[in-house]
Amino acid sequence: MSTAAHTPDLTRTCQNPVSTAALVAALEAAWSAIRDQHSEVPAAVLVVGSGSPTKPNQGMKWGHFAALRWQAGETQLPEILISGEGLSREPEAVFTTLLHEATHALADVRGIQDTSRQGRWHNKKFATLAAELGLSTTKDDKLGYSPCTLTDLTRARYKATITGLTEALRFYRHPEPTGEGKTRTNNNNGVSCECECPRKLRISTTAFEEGPIVCAVCSAAFLPEDIDRDTYEHPTFATGSTPAGDDDQDQDDADDSEDPMVFYDPTGERYGLPTYPFKFAPDGLLTRRQLRTRNLRPGGQDPAAQIMWRRGKRVAYLFRLDLAMPKRTATAAQRAAIDKALTARRTCPDCGQVKPYYIPRRTGTCLDCD
Repeated sequence: MSTAAHTPDLTRTCQNPVSTAALVAALEAAWSAIRDQHSEVPAAVLVVGSGSPTKPNQGMKWGHFAALRWQAGETQLPEILISGEGLSREPEAVFTTLLHEATHALADVRGIQDTSRQGRWHNKKFATLAAELGLSTTKDDKLGYSPCTLTDLTRARYKATITGLTEALRFYRHPEPTGEGKTRTNNNNGVSCECECPRKLRISTTAFEEGPIVCAVCSAAFLPEDIDRDTYEHPTFATGSTPAGDDDQDQDDADDSEDPMVFYDPTGERYGLPTYPFKFAPDGLLTRRQLRTRNLRPGGQDPAAQIMWRRGKRVAYLFRLDLAMPKRTATAAQRAAIDKALTARRTCPDCGQVKPYYIPRRTGTCLDCD
């Protein structure tokens, strides 16, 4: 018998053993780490499944959130799907997907509608929640504020968690073939539109160009998927306007002559410093006043970002919380010097009396002597 007959066949699987249990455990540990930082994010069932598109014109799905899909005794739990195809990416990208889905979970808990168009369009409310969880979002023409990246603070905060994912991501799923599909040569089927509900209808191109049709349920216009709803304009319709007699229209879409997202510049490419609209600052960045309420000070660090609002006339610098230092405590001699200086400001140079108010600088004397 030849020696080759006794040689074991060392396949790739044997040389690099994989563990589905270890992979799911690492994903669950990452979800727990997110919940440790943000207690409102609910517990969920994490599954790994297919993210391949079913049609040639669809994109790959990296993750998905579905509310109340699992039953555990008396409790209903949401589902977080992580696509097997997405496991071929870097561990940081996989963790970004988990934080993205955690944003949807947080919106579901708070009763906030953060998406439309069957979950494809991510609105400004999603961007606000994503910033709260430590993500920077950019606006895509078809997906809204769906594209996300980790901020430097978030990357440092979850460094150990991302390392744990690195050790578990040893295999991934191949995409399923979908075929090349057919290319349309004409547009005789009109325009397919949908509102925020979403309900769909199809109208001719000529009819759509005359003016959009407004849904009586959600008061939103029926628009094609490739049109940005936030910037769409038509002489007969204002996207952010409130219909007559509808006092309950969402104030988030009201036309207040200023779109706060013009100040959304997380990379600092436009304003020279990472810039966010009012109330959009990521977690871990605080203003001087917010630091003072925690008995902290910047500690000599340069501003890490800034907030802009009121057409850019108001600016507040943001500082990293992890680099802040405790406020200094004044010594007895310093407090005495401060009291002496304040007393001098209340002493009239003409009559020498100490007044219960500061001597006006414009007169240089007390009110009685003036």
